[in-house]
Amino acid sequence: MEIIKIKDINKNQISKIYNYFYKLPNHGFLDFSKNKKNFEKEFIDILNNKKFRFLIEIHNEEIQNYILIKNENSINRSVVMTKDVGKLKNNLTIIKEFSGSNNLEIGIRNHTRKEMNKISFLTYLRTYNFMKLEIGNLFNSNDEDSILKLKNYKQYYKDLLSIQNDCFADQYGYEANDLLEFKKELQNLEKRGINSYFEITKSNDEWSGYAWTQLNEENNEGRLSMCGIKKKFRNRGLAKPLIISSINNLIINNCEVIYLEVDNQNEPAKKIYSDLGFKKYSKLDWYVITN
Repeated sequence: MEIIKIKDINKNQISKIYNYFYKLPNHGFLDFSKNKKNFEKEFIDILNNKKFRFLIEIHNEEIQNYILIKNENSINRSVVMTKDVGKLKNNLTIIKEFSGSNNLEIGIRNHTRKEMNKISFLTYLRTYNFMKLEIGNLFNSNDEDSILKLKNYKQYYKDLLSIQNDCFADQYGYEANDLLEFKKELQNLEKRGINSYFEITKSNDEWSGYAWTQLNEENNEGRLSMCGIKKKFRNRGLAKPLIISSINNLIINNCEVIYLEVDNQNEPAKKIYSDLGFKKYSKLDWYVITN
């Protein structure tokens, strides 16, 4: 394996890496853009981020495989993505040089559990479903007046970060964001022509729920990136009106299709999305990588 660092990358190498990923189906926890310019921005962002390490295997000047590692040190976890899962075992030493004592996990797309169970060093954890909604008419809602639409979210960075961390603190695999990372993520999306929208539900003047949607201006594809309710306000029917309001906002802004992912164990959320017309189109199974 050859470790790729930002200072070592030239345009020809990025082009070769883009061509390699372009031919691959979506297969892990992260999907790279098929648009070359956007891919380059995404890839450079990853190489510049100290949480990530990217390694490639080259034979006869051709890329044969890669390993992407992301450290989530605050929750003692590192997540791995690769084309060839079977080769992970032979590269655990170099992976652990970067991940340290963290638990290693990998997300694998669209493979059967039976197929993955044949790989001795993988232990199944849980599944996330990928769903999408082809846009039709606006949804009816009687509760949208109670929802705060943040037209200029840049005035609310700290408040948005606080409620995001509160809403998702007890969710599996969530690593609390910090202000610098949060701002940088939003700025990187903006550079790629992806608009962010935030909507808040309030209970007794307290922010109780949070939704973050994104809209790609180039292809009119939207994403319900995050939607959550603070633990003490759950089971009060707050989530569905917030989701509907967020979806309606995307529709008003000419969105044509909306994507999301949801924990397969989250039955209430799955029911809301199904009732609204979202259809499952893919899944991501998470496994622990053992020695």
